[in-house]
Amino acid sequence: MPLMLPAQGLLESVDDASGVELPPRFAEALEQVRAVIARCDRTGIPNDTLLAALMTELMPRLVHAYGPGGVASVLNQLALELSSAGSAQTNRQ
Repeated sequence: MPLMLPAQGLLESVDDASGVELPPRFAEALEQVRAVIARCDRTGIPNDTLLAALMTELMPRLVHAYGPGGVASVLNQLALELSSAGSAQTNRQ
């Protein structure tokens, strides 16, 4: 089974995730994703549209790699982390 970062690690910048074993070529993949996000920003693609597109690509890949139960478990852990992280304001509430 592929490596999945712990949910608490998802709230930290990857640049600060020391001690976490990352998958092969992770830095290269992250650089590519960040470049695409920057290109979308430069071309004026709205953030909500970008996020919807990323989720459209991400969710089926996660389910394929970790199974529905594995993804549900990590999303549940992430939800718990987010709710205990305080009441940070977002654009949508």
